[in-house]
Amino acid sequence: MSDNHANRIARRMKAVLASGTVLPLILFAGHAHAQDAQAADGNDAAMPGEIVVTATRKSESLSKVPLSVVAKSQIELDKQGVRSVKDIAQITPGITFGQSAILYGTGQSSIAIRGISSTSGIPTTGVYIDDTPVQTRVGVSPSLSNPYPQVFDLQRVEVLRGPQGTLFGSGSVGGAIRFIMPEPNYSDVGVYARSEIATTEHGSESYEAGIAGGAPIVQDKVGFRASVWYRHDGGYVDRLDRATKQLSKKDTNSENNFTARLAVGAKLSDSFTITPSIYYQDQDIKDSSRFEVATSKLSSGNLKNSLNAISEPHKEWFTLPALKMQLDLGSMTLISGTSYFYRKTRTGSDDTTLTYAFDAGIVDGPFPLPGFEDYVPTTQSRTKQRAFTQELRLQNNNSNDRFNWIAGFFYQRSYVQDQYVGVDPRILDLINYAQDQAGEEPFASLTDVFGVELYEGKYSLLQRNRHWDRQAAFFGQADYEILPRLKLTAGLRYTIANYKFEGLTAGPVYSTDGNLVSEKNTGRTLTPKFGISFQADRNNLFYVNAAKGVRGAGVSPPVGANCVADAQAIGFDPYATLTVNPDSIWSYEAGSKNKFFGGMLSVDASAYHVDWKNVQTQFALPQCTLYTALNLGSAKIDGFDLSVGVQPAEGLTLGASVSYIHARYTTPVTGLVPDGTGDTVPGIIRPAGEPFPGVAPWTVQLNGEYNRPIGNAELYTRADFSYASHNKKPVFESPLYDPAYPRSPATSQLNLRFGARLDALGEKDLDISLFVNNVTNEQPLLSLYHDTLNAPRFRSGTFRPRTIGLTVSVRK
Repeated sequence: MSDNHANRIARRMKAVLASGTVLPLILFAGHAHAQDAQAADGNDAAMPGEIVVTATRKSESLSKVPLSVVAKSQIELDKQGVRSVKDIAQITPGITFGQSAILYGTGQSSIAIRGISSTSGIPTTGVYIDDTPVQTRVGVSPSLSNPYPQVFDLQRVEVLRGPQGTLFGSGSVGGAIRFIMPEPNYSDVGVYARSEIATTEHGSESYEAGIAGGAPIVQDKVGFRASVWYRHDGGYVDRLDRATKQLSKKDTNSENNFTARLAVGAKLSDSFTITPSIYYQDQDIKDSSRFEVATSKLSSGNLKNSLNAISEPHKEWFTLPALKMQLDLGSMTLISGTSYFYRKTRTGSDDTTLTYAFDAGIVDGPFPLPGFEDYVPTTQSRTKQRAFTQELRLQNNNSNDRFNWIAGFFYQRSYVQDQYVGVDPRILDLINYAQDQAGEEPFASLTDVFGVELYEGKYSLLQRNRHWDRQAAFFGQADYEILPRLKLTAGLRYTIANYKFEGLTAGPVYSTDGNLVSEKNTGRTLTPKFGISFQADRNNLFYVNAAKGVRGAGVSPPVGANCVADAQAIGFDPYATLTVNPDSIWSYEAGSKNKFFGGMLSVDASAYHVDWKNVQTQFALPQCTLYTALNLGSAKIDGFDLSVGVQPAEGLTLGASVSYIHARYTTPVTGLVPDGTGDTVPGIIRPAGEPFPGVAPWTVQLNGEYNRPIGNAELYTRADFSYASHNKKPVFESPLYDPAYPRSPATSQLNLRFGARLDALGEKDLDISLFVNNVTNEQPLLSLYHDTLNAPRFRSGTFRPRTIGLTVSVRK
């Protein structure tokens, strides 16, 4: 690293420290006289009621981890009614979970931490099931997006903010979400069960049932943990007949989820333990959650769609067998994690209005067209993902040591196949209908229009992409206590990544009867981390970190003939396979974790600055609505996260979390812009200062719970409120953006829960509660979409309408 760059790091850390820790320092200074200063004992054992995390690959009390981490235990997840990754994002400020405008509800999903998001190539957020990364490269197909485990029998969820490149690799440049599963029971019997039934306004009933448990097979030697869970979410979007607008099918967008897991642990000796496990998940979404804005009544949550004749389903299943081995070597522990992840997805869509627009230029008027009442062109996509992962870690055992360290080796070999096909046997009939309406002669064949016929006699488009990734990495991180309670941290990961791409495009949309391309790339990257932390006493921690994240290269397939105008304006070849170069992030963060008044008040604060170079950007081309990915300049992100918890009275707990994100591109992008006369001239198509799409500047989460004992029971009332602000900056008129799409709207949601905890098998182990989600029935327009720039028919997604239900759980 050069001296200049080291100086820049020092300046950034100094600036962030000055801006990010003012409040905690003031609070700490004001309270210093009210409490006895305690020397930090270095013991990382959790204080009563505090969660233990493995964000640094070691078990530590959350308040002792010098990182910005949000962790939720199984009990906390149940209290807040969390059932999916969407719910986790809803209750965690600074996290954005969204789906593409084109296929909202069954389409690609993306998750961003602190605004660091990109739906091209390697994701920016790592998704882990235990120690296995399961995120995937994102492609053109709506079937290809990250998998997320459902939330049932989890020990905890950890959200790590900021680059985690040293310990978690290239898929975690913005952060990581870790789903930690329970360990086998070696000494006692544990049981967890949950059932729920609910009804949604203008929708169908939802219900779930699941049971998990563990017990020793051989006392203190062999144990197991097993779970099985099923959930049905009722639909709330009605499909109308395309011609009559009468109800065709009610509540089409229902969803079924099933999970099962088994883990067996065996202590083969006092120092050697093996834990084989297998996790299986199946998801079946019956139809898209998109609704038609014109035929729906948002004020009451009565959502309808008259533009589709068939459903748009999404099916996904995956299995994850894994083997963990742990060997105690006295002063050190050797840990081996081996896993094989296998996943398949399948998605379908009704493309009638899209085909009308592109092939006939018809965006308004009668729908369906005369003679095309039964015309339903479709796209079908299938993906396959498999990955073998092996990791070895060696780390010291005593956290009280002045020098703590971890070193490891990571290897992964993965394969992703993404196939996307359009089926439209009457495409020529539709084109000739438009010719007839215009008084023009009909075309004799598709060759006269596109230069080729249907591929293999049936496909209007076919795109099949294959990605091979092989990655090997060495990593290490160490903490050294240079003075009592003052630690320096340094980490480094060296990665060799081999990537191979093979893509086939064919069909009239791409004007080719088969174009096969392949590319190879080898990247070698270093991702360092530096930090300093001061444990003033057991209640007050202050830290500063600088970390780098790097994403590998990717490929953007051709977008074809319909996107010629977009490609000319932005400046790329629509028929060419584009190489997307690696991008990198430097993040500078300062924060503190403080407890006051005997733990009655807790404050967790951090401020950060991010420099993002050569940003990999994927976006929907506004005229043809297909996706492409390009490297489009640099960006900066500034922000802070603040979380406060307080217990002002017996039985009352209040919490508030606030996140501010100022994410913007810092380099202008040039291209061709309209000159007002129908021609185009060189100009700015994205100015410096343009905010990131879909990132709310402010997100807030408020919660409160009041418990009151009555006899042997405990009654409680809980409220959770979340808010995301609207970016008020006007949309820049550019070939990169569709002017009909406003900035993401401000959103808010209030959930209430009333319940009782009773004695059944033990102390307060039975929980019965009544809940109301989306109390005010908020229906914001999320991911607004129309087929072309001048198409008046809009679709959108939104929150699930007001839902009322009953939950019963047992935990012992």
